Amino acid sequence: MYFNKFIGIEKVENKHVKVREAVRAVVIRDGKILMLHSNKGDFKFPGGGVESGETHKQGLIREVLEETGYVDTTVGEKFGVFVERREDIFNQDILFEMNSHYYLCECRGETVAQQLEGYEIEQGFTAKWILIEDAISQNERAQKLSGHNGWIERETYVLRNLMKFSKRGS
Repeated sequence: MYFNKFIGIEKVENKHVKVREAVRAVVIRDGKILMLHSNKGDFKFPGGGVESGETHKQGLIREVLEETGYVDTTVGEKFGVFVERREDIFNQDILFEMNSHYYLCECRGETVAQQLEGYEIEQGFTAKWILIEDAISQNERAQKLSGHNGWIERETYVLRNLMKFSKRGS
């Protein structure tokens, strides 16, 4: 595992913690990375919440199919974990913890239509292959705008680690 990062509230102190497990795909091909571009101008990794009874691998294959349309995804080694713990926006007596597990993956072959839902449709998620440096700079620009997506800090952190990892391997 290349990184393990925690941000947010460290001490729980008499609060219930609601935990969400999420998986995210790190897919690199020909020097570019597969990302989801939103209509707010930022990029995020394909992935999402693991459903009850799913393994990380099953959840990731399902999420990649739904968000990018790639039918054939192979899940490799874990690249890192990013944990965020904040006050729940709906209930101040609860803390919300998002555990994002990033895996190195490969996507091959044909694609089918995306199967987006809810906020993914509203934000016009589009799968794009982009240089890591370009995704970082676009996320940094988008983060300066009001109403930016809350995941930008997490995704940019992972992109920076990925850039270091890629340079180390070359």
